[in-house]
Amino acid sequence: MRGLWRTPLLALLAAGLLIPATASAAKTCPEPGAGDFPRATPAEAGLDAAKIQAAMDYGTSQAGLAVRVYRDGCLVAEDRGAPGNRTQTYESYSMAKSVTGLMFGAAMEDGFISPDDPVGSLVPQADANHGAIKAEHLLEMTSGLKWNGARDYNVFTPFDRVRDTLTLDFAHPPGTYYEYAQSPVTMAAHLVQRATGMDAQAYFQQEVADPLGIAKDRWTWSRDGGGNTYGFWGVNMRPDDYGRLGELMRRGGVWKGKRLLSEEFMRESLRPGANNPCYGWLIWVNAGEKCVGPTVTERPTRNNRRFPGLPKDQYTFSGLFGQIVAVFPTQKITIVRTGQDPGLVPTGGTSWEHELYRQVLSSITDGPSGIFKEATGTSDDADYGFQTAFRNPGEYDEAANPTPLAAAGPQRARAAHLSLALPKPSKRGNVALRLTCPPLAGTGRCTGVSWLETSRGGGKRYDVPAGGTTVLRFKLSKLRLGQLRRDGRAAIEFIATNEDAAQGTQVKRRFTVENGPKAKKKKRSKRRR
Repeated sequence: MRGLWRTPLLALLAAGLLIPATASAAKTCPEPGAGDFPRATPAEAGLDAAKIQAAMDYGTSQAGLAVRVYRDGCLVAEDRGAPGNRTQTYESYSMAKSVTGLMFGAAMEDGFISPDDPVGSLVPQADANHGAIKAEHLLEMTSGLKWNGARDYNVFTPFDRVRDTLTLDFAHPPGTYYEYAQSPVTMAAHLVQRATGMDAQAYFQQEVADPLGIAKDRWTWSRDGGGNTYGFWGVNMRPDDYGRLGELMRRGGVWKGKRLLSEEFMRESLRPGANNPCYGWLIWVNAGEKCVGPTVTERPTRNNRRFPGLPKDQYTFSGLFGQIVAVFPTQKITIVRTGQDPGLVPTGGTSWEHELYRQVLSSITDGPSGIFKEATGTSDDADYGFQTAFRNPGEYDEAANPTPLAAAGPQRARAAHLSLALPKPSKRGNVALRLTCPPLAGTGRCTGVSWLETSRGGGKRYDVPAGGTTVLRFKLSKLRLGQLRRDGRAAIEFIATNEDAAQGTQVKRRFTVENGPKAKKKKRSKRRR
């Protein structure tokens, strides 16, 4: 009898020896506090040690000064000079634009600002046309303002960039044309300052830097001649503190269980733009298939993604001379690189940057690298840039001869903030919309009309003081009720227009309501483009 059991048992044991051991799960690390990042060895993080070190050496060989790689929250690789550069701060150049974006996302989460806010609702000295530019246009680089490189890139004369934005002529209607620019991003930072009632840098410190463990004495941000925070450059941080910003994005805007950046910001900032599919909200994205680069000697466009053959969900904070915070969400990797660009190329998408990413991803041992074969597209460079800028001295000598401001336009209304008051409609098909007026309302309060699905016909009037909230109830149409009963859920759109002396400020938000027991109290809203 014992022999009958022994043979199968030995067979099972032998088979077990022949089956390779399952790879252990890669190490994950919690968010760092004010101290150093938690560490993991390459092996613990699911990386090949020799390959990731080769990637670090490649990064520094290409004029890099500091290079870091984080995997699932752990610092797993760094350049050989890290012991000497750990507390060194590095100029962000245009990575500061993405820092401005994060600050805007925090203000959205706190209920202070909306991408639908017109400039004129927070900057009363704006004329009617400049006052109609939306915050979203500033985040997308679609303000429509005329670009002059000698004026736009003039960081040697610290003139007032907010005033500059208000005096630039229009080349296109807002929201219709992508043009990489500097002064309009300072205006975006200024809108956060006006909306929060705090200095922009103080707000960023309180709502983003402090929660991430970035002490006030560890970083700086330059100001222009008007005392405004430069939205587009001038941040100086340590490599690991840039890493914290990238990790905040990789973690979906949540840090130690607290949401710091709004869900809407996280979604929209990484969505390919309509006018430049390689750009979101002040962040470069790899999902779009037609790229428009910054205008320098030309306005480059190409019919492919920024980094062909690399993961489509990758995104980058990118600054002059190759300052980089690159995030690969699927691979749970964040890369920081500071230094110079060996080719003096002013933006991302360069060959050495692509190769650095390829080498880092190729070191992954516990899953797919995300690298795939993809054809490169064609390029088309528009023939204008700095070579035309100097032909128009009246445009670029703003610092020496400031353009007078045009007459102020009408006071614009702020955008109302909309959310579902209840996740489910009533038995009779009534839905409840919560409408909040921002704390610092441009006209002092929010007065207007809200509609369900369409702005035609009668709507619900409201009159809400700054910082106040009201609940409006609407009855679903027979079509939506039928869909709700059939599918258990339905997407509905609310429209609210705050009235002002101009055309009013309109907001459109789409929500999903459910008609089942599993409906949760809070439902995500989507902006209507």
